[in-house]
Amino acid sequence: MAIATQSPNLFELTYQDTKITYAPDAFGGYPRLHYAGPMGEHSFEGDQIRATRGARGLEISVTLDAVSRFNTTTLTVFIPDVALDGLAEVSFRTIGIHSTRRRPSSGAVGQETRSEELDVGGLAKLIEFHAPRPAAAL
Repeated sequence: MAIATQSPNLFELTYQDTKITYAPDAFGGYPRLHYAGPMGEHSFEGDQIRATRGARGLEISVTLDAVSRFNTTTLTVFIPDVALDGLAEVSFRTIGIHSTRRRPSSGAVGQETRSEELDVGGLAKLIEFHAPRPAAAL
């Protein structure tokens, strides 16, 4: 007889002064990601989060900064497939990539790309999401 294992529904990722929280299907079944770090504080949900399933897990990407058509900063993190096997949480290590693409503003061709690899610590959890309660009328 096969034993069902539960998958986590909340991932807390940390790298130096950066904290990322990702919930693949939080309230209403939409994914949510919160980023707090050197690029400020950003929240993303639904289609703002690009997720691609690969052989080793999930690749999650968001655009942190798109000031103009000449400069785009993205964050990509790799979330491995994790089974909780009856545990409340499981820690893991993974990688992330901070990537900045700069297009030349003059007639020059091409673009400059700068990437920084992040050694990310992760914590996978299974939690129960509760919808916020409406405020009581005064």
